[in-house]
Amino acid sequence: MSDALQGRTADRSRRRWRWPGRGGIGLTVAIAWLLTMGAGVASAHAFLVGSDPPQGARLAHAPSVITLSFSERVVTSATTVSVRLAGSDRRVPTAVEPGGDASTVRVRLGAAPKGIYVVSWQDISAEDGHQALGEFAFAVGPLSGALPAPAQRGAAPNPVRVAATVLFLVGLALAAGGAVTGLVVDRSVTATSMPIRAGLLASVVGAAVAFFDEVRSGAGGLSHVALLSAIAALLAAAAMLASLARRLLPVLVVLIGAGVAWAADSHPALVGGSVALVVNAVHLVVGALWAGSLAFMVAGVVRYRAERAHLMEITRRYARLALPLVVVLGAAGALSALETLPSWSSLYDSGYGQLLMVKSGLFAVALALAWLSRRRGIGNGEPVVLRRVLPLEAAVVAVILVVTAVLADTGPPTKEQSARAQALLGPAPLRGPVARAAGLAGELTVAVAVGSGQLQVQVYDPNGPAPAARVGIDATYPDGKDVGLFPRACGTGCFAQSATLPAGLTHLNLDVTAPGWTGGSWTAGIDWPPPATAPLLLGQVVATMDKVPAVAVQETVTSNTTGRSFTTELRPISGAKLMSLEPYSGDADQPGLIPDVQPLAVGRPGLQVYLPGTPAWITLWLDAEGHQPGLIPDVQPLAVGGPGLQVYLPGTPAWITLWLDAEGRLIRDRVVDLGHLITDTFTYPSAPPPSPPGPPTAGNP
Repeated sequence: MSDALQGRTADRSRRRWRWPGRGGIGLTVAIAWLLTMGAGVASAHAFLVGSDPPQGARLAHAPSVITLSFSERVVTSATTVSVRLAGSDRRVPTAVEPGGDASTVRVRLGAAPKGIYVVSWQDISAEDGHQALGEFAFAVGPLSGALPAPAQRGAAPNPVRVAATVLFLVGLALAAGGAVTGLVVDRSVTATSMPIRAGLLASVVGAAVAFFDEVRSGAGGLSHVALLSAIAALLAAAAMLASLARRLLPVLVVLIGAGVAWAADSHPALVGGSVALVVNAVHLVVGALWAGSLAFMVAGVVRYRAERAHLMEITRRYARLALPLVVVLGAAGALSALETLPSWSSLYDSGYGQLLMVKSGLFAVALALAWLSRRRGIGNGEPVVLRRVLPLEAAVVAVILVVTAVLADTGPPTKEQSARAQALLGPAPLRGPVARAAGLAGELTVAVAVGSGQLQVQVYDPNGPAPAARVGIDATYPDGKDVGLFPRACGTGCFAQSATLPAGLTHLNLDVTAPGWTGGSWTAGIDWPPPATAPLLLGQVVATMDKVPAVAVQETVTSNTTGRSFTTELRPISGAKLMSLEPYSGDADQPGLIPDVQPLAVGRPGLQVYLPGTPAWITLWLDAEGHQPGLIPDVQPLAVGGPGLQVYLPGTPAWITLWLDAEGRLIRDRVVDLGHLITDTFTYPSAPPPSPPGPPTAGNP
């Protein structure tokens, strides 16, 4: 290799290609080096070029098989794939088996619940033994409930934890409700009353069971949940000791402390912080007081059935106590739900929301029965009504306690979870024909994709998707009409909205900012509808360039459109020499070799491509229209300003535009990757310079 070529390669590697450490080199780097005239031998890594389901897919049901397609042959026996549910340590059983060819593996899934699946893969190239690893994610079921809450122990409620919660809540209700009844409603109830002592014992046992279950299922050490359960158990035990003094107020105060400790492990408290903790603690303690005092009233109706005057007196006292309790309970419950749920739709598209609606319905039934008792029983002085209605109200409240226990161990779809889920998944894959454009705005890379009736915008800083990015979009349609676009967030650096572009060239004017990076403006030109994908056109360009005796390059590179750019002149080398360094070029001793292409014999429609010079075996699956969805390379003829090609490399990511002369040779290219804009101009000293292409379009200069 010449000194100039070696120097050029080293210079490019320093200032240009900063791929991620996992699966971001190999074929992708080699393609990019070819298309920007880079020279140097790239190490072969078998990185992921496609998957089924693809990254970001939203599925109604879990797949039984995941298919992974790599850039070259892999050692199947050495390929490992693990699948876990995001937000938890739960692993999905997997079995890796060979796919339809040497570059494809299939992964069979075992029990597959709803959630966000993170697929981690690790392979060894069959070409040179190099290792590569990476991961992707897809969602199954409603996205709002796909990630478990921080306090959730598993994908389904833990029956031991639910039983412990029921025991603790029932005990807290009997003991605390009995204490407030003895203080306010019926003086005959004392700290030594059997229901209060039974409630104290139940609350101690329930908290202790929750503690030991958490310690047993934990990974070691005293977890946050175990610590709070232990505190609740100790406070309930302290209340038992306080009851020996036969004073109700100390018992009530200590039990309120136990309820606050238990509430600190609730979903609203973990998500919303100290204010949410106070609200939820009030909700839990007030609910226990209402339920417990109601239980004592049911007992009082039976106990004082022969003492009508005394019965009506204590029921009036109870009514005066219950009214503010119910008002506070309803308000605190509503505030907790608003803090926990990310949207109204979460009420019906998540298990937590559905349980919350059941609880709210039961609460409404209990309120209706309470109104009937107050209006017909207390208002009319009819003990018979009380004896009939109060037990029904107490039974409904008992069911509410059970539902509350299940809710406590069911992961809610929180606002934070929705943001984490969107960041993990990114935008949903676009289907059908997709038009793409990308450019540099300051130091930020901006990528636009339009398809499936949706517009997607991705903003990257040089390290990846840009956190806290902001984008403003003004569209100019082919007829000159100006339209303001206001997309929603769809993940880190991701924005999307429903949009159907009219036929013709639409200009999208984007203003982009992100904290810590220089932003700027960029205009994308989107021609709709886009041409059909044509993956074999890249091979034709390679074959043409193989025949070129000499080509010289002028390259301009910038990392900031508001700053300086750098231009390098490179002396000519042969096209065959250059093409021999690129995986799609074939054998260096056989310039002009066209890849061996055959229709795919088994499975979906597609092509088998064999590249002897690399060597590489590539499988391209096509849809019913002959398009190539979601696989590298995504190649389309240049719709405006051609002839030429548009190449999209999603794994890198990189967006490449090639302009060709009338003979099919490269005359210019443009590469956009994370933090770089590279433009090359090609000339051919052995022949008159070709005519420049037509005027460039916005977004494709």
